[in-house]
Amino acid sequence: MGANRDDLLAEYYLKAAGVAAVWIDRDGLIGSQDAARLHLEEGRVAYCCPRGANFVLAYRLQLWKEDNEHVSAPRQAAIAARLEELADEGGVGITPHSIAIGRGRAAVAEVNARLAAMKAKGELRELNHSFKSARAVDPSLRYAEFLEAKKAALLEALARANAISR
Repeated sequence: MGANRDDLLAEYYLKAAGVAAVWIDRDGLIGSQDAARLHLEEGRVAYCCPRGANFVLAYRLQLWKEDNEHVSAPRQAAIAARLEELADEGGVGITPHSIAIGRGRAAVAEVNARLAAMKAKGELRELNHSFKSARAVDPSLRYAEFLEAKKAALLEALARANAISR
């Protein structure tokens, strides 16, 4: 089943906000994603962090794991605990995956609510006028696609505003 538009927008927000991820699967495999995704593969634990820090954390975590495998292979929970320690030692803020995803979805809900409030007050005239201008240039443009592009632009602005306020 494909992702719905709000899920795609939530992932877009996370990417625009520079949210990356470090994950650990149940077998202890460590990985990193440059942009956090909404859904994890089954059995994975993930933490989100600023883009760029994910690679450093995953690398250091892998080195720690290799140094400690002579005793016994560390379990997923122990690896996750060490990831939290490494992030703390490096001054990197990490957030559990579910919380970061919740923030992405909340940003989309905020944009949707703002647009709904504008529509209820009749304040979409300017947006509709820009759609008509864009449609004059490209007659194949659909309103839903235009609106999704505007939502994406609003999410980018929200991501920048949230980055500045941190």
